[in-house]
Amino acid sequence: MIRWLQERIQLPGYKMSLWQAEHDERAIAYLSTPQLCRLLCFLEDGKLQLSTTYSSALISSIKLYYFIRTETKLTTSNIDTATQHGVLTRGVDMQSLLVVMGQVFAPQILESRAWPESVKKDLSGHLHKFMASLTESTFEAQRKTVLYLPSGNFLPDVITAAKNKDLVQQLESIVISWTRQIKEVVNSHDNAYHAEVSGPLEEIQFWRSRTVDLSGISQQLQREDVRRVVCVLEASKSSYLARFESLVKKIQDNSIEANDNLKFLEHLVAPCEALASSDPSGT
Repeated sequence: MIRWLQERIQLPGYKMSLWQAEHDERAIAYLSTPQLCRLLCFLEDGKLQLSTTYSSALISSIKLYYFIRTETKLTTSNIDTATQHGVLTRGVDMQSLLVVMGQVFAPQILESRAWPESVKKDLSGHLHKFMASLTESTFEAQRKTVLYLPSGNFLPDVITAAKNKDLVQQLESIVISWTRQIKEVVNSHDNAYHAEVSGPLEEIQFWRSRTVDLSGISQQLQREDVRRVVCVLEASKSSYLARFESLVKKIQDNSIEANDNLKFLEHLVAPCEALASSDPSGT
């Protein structure tokens, strides 16, 4: 299984010849000890370093390759499913954290049977709130509005889900977050129009940005997993759904308006740019 680890490390400058006998010892400890849940790999001064704990050298690394395992005994037949691995890059910390949380830790927490149901319920609620906030903050820096939704097939059939009060409460929490995000987008567009539009080219750019943002949200709202959440809340007669659906309708109407406005304004780009670059003196 050491070979399995060696072949999966993806770091700039890494080659298998950097793997020495000392690395075998650390890798064997990780593979054979369920309590050692992580193996961290990085390059320092051109040399491969393996660690099962965090260190100052590790934190300062530009790139870090991680392996995270379950407490299941690892074998050649189950190592692919019992181990998660990937790259963390310094400088895109939030994006990396979102990927690791969404693909590694969140599924393990939500699927774990190690805790009492009451503890798991409480932890799941806090996890969803954290993931929603992390998703929003990560993409906000990229000027994108992304709605958080748990990964994987987390919903049973609609009728069964609607009868599960704990699940309904989790979905309501997610929809409350969506509602706030969408409301902020609508309000920010209205405020930005009055504050920023001062000429035809600025107005065209405004409608371009608005079209991209609203179209992105509309596409997310049409996803099958989003529709399933809405169907579950409809079946459970959730009181939070009416406000969300009114904002969805507003997003759809605003998206159509933005596309229509942009379609006509685009014809003015060339003459407006020519006018803006012309010499007022006529020389």
